Amino acid sequence: MTKHTDIPIIDLFAGPGGLGEGFSQLEDNKIRFKIALSIEMDKAAHSTLNLRAFYRQFDSPPKEYYQYLNGEITQEELFKHYPKESSDAANEAWHHELKMSDLDEVKARARKALSGFSSKEFVMIGGPPCQAYSIAGRARMQSTRENFDDDPRHYLYRHYLRLVAHLKPACFVMENVKGLTSAKVHGNPIFPQIMKELETPGQVVKELDNLARTPSNAEYHIYSLVKPEPEENQPPLQPSDYVINAEDYGIPQRRHRVILLGIRKDVDPKLPTRLKKAKDLISVSDVLDSLPALRSHVTGRLNTPEEWNQVMAEGLGKGEFDSVDTKTLAMIRKVVKIGYQQLETGSVRYLKQPGSSGKLNNWYRKNCRPLKVVLNHQSKRHMESDIWRYLFASCFAKVHGRPPYLGDYPDNLLPNHKNVDSESKKTAKFIDRFKVQLANIPATTVMSHISKDGHYYIHHDPSQCRAWTVREAARIQTFPDNYFFEGTRTEQYHQVGNAVPPRLAWQISNVVAANMKKILSL
Repeated sequence: MTKHTDIPIIDLFAGPGGLGEGFSQLEDNKIRFKIALSIEMDKAAHSTLNLRAFYRQFDSPPKEYYQYLNGEITQEELFKHYPKESSDAANEAWHHELKMSDLDEVKARARKALSGFSSKEFVMIGGPPCQAYSIAGRARMQSTRENFDDDPRHYLYRHYLRLVAHLKPACFVMENVKGLTSAKVHGNPIFPQIMKELETPGQVVKELDNLARTPSNAEYHIYSLVKPEPEENQPPLQPSDYVINAEDYGIPQRRHRVILLGIRKDVDPKLPTRLKKAKDLISVSDVLDSLPALRSHVTGRLNTPEEWNQVMAEGLGKGEFDSVDTKTLAMIRKVVKIGYQQLETGSVRYLKQPGSSGKLNNWYRKNCRPLKVVLNHQSKRHMESDIWRYLFASCFAKVHGRPPYLGDYPDNLLPNHKNVDSESKKTAKFIDRFKVQLANIPATTVMSHISKDGHYYIHHDPSQCRAWTVREAARIQTFPDNYFFEGTRTEQYHQVGNAVPPRLAWQISNVVAANMKKILSL
């Protein structure tokens, strides 16, 4: 058996563990990435992180792990079966909020975690909170705070910076929203400032924290993962050159994020850092159609197929679909006529053989044979009026190949907004917050807002007539099917929406691995 060199990972702002999962799945004949310490402040996300840390303690997951996932034993019983592994997982996944006041404690815990590895070089990963840089987040902050420019959330990345300065990783990967490239503080672009600080973190931290000397003299080259380094006489890379369009790399989602790769200058082997583009786009149907179909719950109605069918029939009987174009109306009538007796609302059986869609099945289904149920795959509860909107929108998209614009909605189903009525809709050329995710292309970005109502994530199959489940959102994010999200359903959605797609992180890990092998002369 080939002996691997284990490269430790420190994962900051880990969320439910998307970045760490991708790095952990690296398959290389010389090195493996192992999470030494992951830090997350959100309680539910930490519970998810802790369970996955437990899973990674085994070369082959034990039967009790699947008994827990299948609902046959409690988590307490699972951990009692394996006290050492559960203790090791708890030491790896730390429920903690990073803040300036406890920097020494964090450094000490990180160094202790790293001391258990033979490799003296390690990798740091993480995505500092981004509400100050997302376009929506900036709008909310500017509308609610008079001192927007002085909001401390602009500088949360400095928690990451401080630990880079003090711990000196050989490489680091830092992820943030695309809005970072255009964000300004006091009228000045923040992106060039962040880049400059990451290049010389020790000197920056010395000045920030008024230290007598720099934590380290380590300096870093900051690389794009999608653009080559410019030649000597070429112009420098622009902020947009550090944005990864996830769909170009085999992720079934049009998720665009800034991801920076830093390599310490004294060890930098100057290898190519670009990711390899995928040959084909992966569509929504490619990854969702092999999951069991579900119908939604209806608010205020019994959760039975008969009640569901009655709600659908009432929508037609009340004239909710009056003024719908002929082709869409025919599709609506066809869907309602078929009925929903065969569809459940949750706790559905995990199919041992994948459905008609084969793309990425090996990725999703690894170590999933003992699963009896589809994890986190329960439909939401929706109001009757929203279900009728979902039915119209999904049928319209199936017929016309695009989501309906606001002007396409029948008057009776117009969203209940102050500025929307039968007259104003005639000139509206935008898609409202009710949006069908089209079957034949990658999805739009999964965001944490999916935890609120799901209107922006309507399933493409009209017969299901609902928003995505947590598992469907997780598949769009490329989490494996045996990755269980802890917490309430709202908390589960929030975790998925904030995560880095593990399959994208896995591709990044291959780039980092090539550099680490060169650095360690392996």
